[in-house]
Amino acid sequence: MINFQRNLRVTTDSDSDYTLRVAFASSDLHHVNQHFGSTPRLAIYGVKPDRVNLLQVTDFMIQPGHDLDKLAGRIAALDGCLSLYCVAVGESVFRQLLRVGVRAVSVPAATSIALLLTEIQENWNAPCLQRHQAKRDPHRFEHYQQETHWEEDEY
Repeated sequence: MINFQRNLRVTTDSDSDYTLRVAFASSDLHHVNQHFGSTPRLAIYGVKPDRVNLLQVTDFMIQPGHDLDKLAGRIAALDGCLSLYCVAVGESVFRQLLRVGVRAVSVPAATSIALLLTEIQENWNAPCLQRHQAKRDPHRFEHYQQETHWEEDEY
């Protein structure tokens, strides 16, 4: 059961251009201030070196306890994300997130989402981001074919 209360997706012509998607556990859409398992809201941004766009906001029904359906809905909402910034995440959920390709990052409560997005852009050329972008680029094989520096050895 997906426990979305509301799921807003911002669609534009360039929506698919964002190979880097990042999620934030936030109740106010300005600060990371929630534990992943109990967050009432996830904000997902598309990030490029020169641009950041809000792509999705998902509001969840508040359910007490550790319900597996509750976690499954939150994990499903992270589809296509590289990272999730939150105040805390349990160890077993951390491993579940890694299995679907999402890296959970714990930050202090009230950390500014705008500041984190700026840091991501400033570190755009970091090797881990470059590897992620190459994996998610649907045109990566076309780029490889266009490279001219490849040479084949003759035996």
